[in-house]
Amino acid sequence: MRSLVALVVAAFVVVPEAHASPALDWRPCGPAECASMAVPLDWGQRGGTRISVAVTRLEATDPARRIGVAFVNFGGPGNAARPFLQGDAVFPAELRARFDIVGVDPRGIGDSRPLIACEKPTSNHTRYPSDRAEFEQLIAYNRDLAEGCRRATGPLIDHVDTVSAARDFDAVRSALGERQVSWIGLSYGTFLTASYARLFPNRVRAAVLDGPLDHTLGSRRLVADEAASAENVFGLFASWCSSDPSCALYGRDIEAAYRALLDHPPARVTAEQIGFGVYGRLIFRSRWSELATDLTNPSVFASINPSSPAYRVITCHDMPTGNIGYDEFAAREAEVLRLAPTIRGYIEAWDVQAGCLGWPIKPANPWGPIPVRGTPPLLVAAGTNDPATPHSWGVGMASQISGSRLLTWQGAGHTAYFNDPATLAKEIDYLVGK
Repeated sequence: MRSLVALVVAAFVVVPEAHASPALDWRPCGPAECASMAVPLDWGQRGGTRISVAVTRLEATDPARRIGVAFVNFGGPGNAARPFLQGDAVFPAELRARFDIVGVDPRGIGDSRPLIACEKPTSNHTRYPSDRAEFEQLIAYNRDLAEGCRRATGPLIDHVDTVSAARDFDAVRSALGERQVSWIGLSYGTFLTASYARLFPNRVRAAVLDGPLDHTLGSRRLVADEAASAENVFGLFASWCSSDPSCALYGRDIEAAYRALLDHPPARVTAEQIGFGVYGRLIFRSRWSELATDLTNPSVFASINPSSPAYRVITCHDMPTGNIGYDEFAAREAEVLRLAPTIRGYIEAWDVQAGCLGWPIKPANPWGPIPVRGTPPLLVAAGTNDPATPHSWGVGMASQISGSRLLTWQGAGHTAYFNDPATLAKEIDYLVGK
């Protein structure tokens, strides 16, 4: 472990402030171009230590009709942008024609350096304590985990909040020579997009915020809202399955069978692994057939781990659980079981709340509103049956963005971008026609 720490420390270099926004040195990387850029470790000390962020660009395929740059972030936190842009398959043709699509691997993630790292697994302890002793064990595990993450990550660990990431994006905008940029933010990416728009409203040409995360919720409502919404979507899945002969579970009482599976999971797979695996497939309507097939062989969920080191560290900066005791935590467990008796607490929001319980690293960007003023009208898209970001969160986010438009879509799944072609077409029309 000493060698890892040494490598982390060595990855930090001091670069003069005059080079804050150099021209990017592009190199081919598949269908895209790749570069890296130095940014301040601490944006409050711009002349100090610097880190690098990885930048990837797909140039507009119709240069004569090019509008400008569109930043993209497809959620997480903890997801790198580069694989999406190198794959090139997730961008509609009209978007590709009219924009240079630019992704940034957020600080500490993907090809950015140094990386967020931890010494032990982020989810190696039950997140559902059954008594006070197990609650205290969870806190102890989280504290030990965080200290190991600090040793493995180095000084970066205090500066991987979303506001710092938003400032990195603006440094990239400057290096690209763009006066304004457009944005496509999905899920956690809506939080990043809104943070950018709050800091730099005059640099936003247009923005789509799809699958919104409302940063005013607090940890208890985060869990309660998501549990209720995910339970509703599982019910839609069960209804579809019971009425479609192509479903692998056709003819069965899906909800009763699933509750029995969680109560008595087969050998070598836990209820937590099954639950989080099911949740991960619910968010894409196109994967419901796969989900039904997987439920006939639950061992496929044995490798599920919902949290990476980057995910854990960043969420605890942005969505801290706070100083809650066992009685409050137990009350939240009971609330989840009441709101979601079938899927229970096997949802992303619970992983955040339980994973950040007792986290000793001070949150750099705790819960609070993200008021946006001075931008052109921004488009907030929220689904009525989204298991990860309930529609009410879209209402909440839109209320904080002056002049925004809330676009509601009726299908099931997380984000219209990946689940509802008609709404995606409206998003692209907005970006192109703005």
